[in-house]
Amino acid sequence: MRDNNWLKKQLEFLLKKYFSDVEIKNPVHIKFGREAKYRFGSIRLISDKRIKGARGAIENLKFKIRERIFDKTKSENLRNKTPAKSVITITSMFAKESVPVDVVCYTICHELCHYAHGFSSTNKRLFKYPHHGGIVNKELERRGAKHIILAFKKWLKSYRSQILAGRIEI
Repeated sequence: MRDNNWLKKQLEFLLKKYFSDVEIKNPVHIKFGREAKYRFGSIRLISDKRIKGARGAIENLKFKIRERIFDKTKSENLRNKTPAKSVITITSMFAKESVPVDVVCYTICHELCHYAHGFSSTNKRLFKYPHHGGIVNKELERRGAKHIILAFKKWLKSYRSQILAGRIEI
């Protein structure tokens, strides 16, 4: 059975092998999430709630107290220092040894493409939509991961046929 440490090692390996040119502006964490039939992975940008709450309180003060002179630099410093991290969540179905390693690698690479394109990261957003025109697979091919795409497509075809036959239960 695979665990979160195994996922972290895979993430580090894939970052070095295929995404070494991508600037990591905020930390990237990875974990197994709940088991899902159709959603294999996701990436989210999470900011620190304490700073976010303080920033909101400062904005409310600026709105409510108009007579007082408010230090704008303090407000701007809090706004710019909001720490954030990107969290990649992989379906716990992939923790089973029966799922090929290349399928898990493809899913991680897919989410790293979103990170590199500026979705759920602090990087500059390069596209308007995350999947428009097949940009994720084009990016993976450009980075030399075509064999992972082919392995994933082959597995996906058999997985879908098992779902249609009613042999997969979550």
